Amino acid sequence: MADPNSLGHFFENFTVSMVSVVIALIGFWTTFVKNLVNRKEVQEMIQNQSQYGRDREFIMDRLKDHKEDSATLFRALSKNTEVMSELKVQIALLSKTLEALEHRIER
Repeated sequence: MADPNSLGHFFENFTVSMVSVVIALIGFWTTFVKNLVNRKEVQEMIQNQSQYGRDREFIMDRLKDHKEDSATLFRALSKNTEVMSELKVQIALLSKTLEALEHRIER
């Protein structure tokens, strides 16, 4: 029988171990590494498949509508303020007229 500690047995065991490692690495690559995505694919997924793009468009449309509604409301409030000022002036004039009439009636 040959000596199990000989150099030939060492290289035989080493070769078998290296072949096993290579097979394990090939299996790992086909299982995990091959299916990993790269940066470009992630960017494409975000642009095409993500809700973010649609949500962003929806939010921007809502903000635009809100700005338009705020501008309309501001114009309406400005007109109401002008009308209220005119009404105050008219009430003051009517009050003075009423006082004048009361003063004439009392005479």
